[in-house]
Amino acid sequence: MNYLKKVLKYYKFKNSSSDFIQHLMALINNCSCYYYPEHPQLEVPDFSKSVNIETSPIKRLRRRISFVNTFLNLYDVKELEKSYNLFDDEYSKEMFLRVALFRTSETPILRFPLYYSKVFSCLDKLSKLAIDDEEIVLWYDIIHLKKYNLSSLGHDIKLWFSPEGLLIDFVIEQYRYRDIVDIEDGDNVLDCGACYGDTALLSALKNKQNGHVYAFEFMPENLEIYNKNMALNPEIVKNITLVQKAVSDKSGKEINFVFNGPGTNIHSEKSESTFTAETVSIDDYVEQNNIEKIDFIKMDIEGSEEEALKGAVKTIKKYKPKLAICAYHKDDDLIVLPQLIKSILPEYKLYLDHNTISRNETVIYAKV
Repeated sequence: MNYLKKVLKYYKFKNSSSDFIQHLMALINNCSCYYYPEHPQLEVPDFSKSVNIETSPIKRLRRRISFVNTFLNLYDVKELEKSYNLFDDEYSKEMFLRVALFRTSETPILRFPLYYSKVFSCLDKLSKLAIDDEEIVLWYDIIHLKKYNLSSLGHDIKLWFSPEGLLIDFVIEQYRYRDIVDIEDGDNVLDCGACYGDTALLSALKNKQNGHVYAFEFMPENLEIYNKNMALNPEIVKNITLVQKAVSDKSGKEINFVFNGPGTNIHSEKSESTFTAETVSIDDYVEQNNIEKIDFIKMDIEGSEEEALKGAVKTIKKYKPKLAICAYHKDDDLIVLPQLIKSILPEYKLYLDHNTISRNETVIYAKV
């Protein structure tokens, strides 16, 4: 009886007259026959066996029914369509749908247009940029950092980092959307979630001598690497101010967090394993420090993007900065964040891209 309900739910969805749902169904139909063997993230898969095709029509139908039901349990389709329609170009809309479908299942039916072979070839080349064999090992022996010289990538930067981080931040440049949204000379930048200082350094290079970067990071383990990276770049660091607080909707709150490497996030309850930090809102920080303008805001703050945007309403309305807001930490980010951004400043044009072959690094961009 339970499966019959799933079947009925599937056919009701499938036969909808909505163009949005028909677009979704076209993607599902075209992709659900393919499936991928499991392999660890960022490990080179066996390309001879990387894609399997379900040939049985009955099994294909069952896969679609199961997928659609999971999708409908995860998303409010009307709200999803509302957010979809807020994006300004067809690429962003298509990627929005792909991200929504990709995140629906533990075994994704879609892959993104960052081909495995190209990615791993690039990672191999980037690993050779290490200055020496010295290594910093962090977070239960999972994160391994080496010292890199990025001059061959066109960036006069040295830093402790990983090949994966170099690919995302300095090759793909995940906080830049084509030639539409980027940091320019003279921009004042808020780097919310500065982590090891990589994006702060890149931003300070881009805005050169006429802009400034305000880097928000509060996690002691991240700050240890951040300070090492600043010390390697004494000329660039002159244009960077470190703010050791968590960005949120209000200032002066005490938040609890559990250290989880670059993915450290906030917990509602205090325990023996939690640490505390003080919050600051962007509106308060900008006003209290008499910052004359804000041109670019980047947020990668592990699920606190919604609260941080609510604390930046005055700043956004007044200065209309370009935005690069991560939208992959929470299941409803794809719905909530585009609508929130447009509600704050309706003039914004929104864009979206996904910057890895995994579930991470979906970014919403905005520009007036």
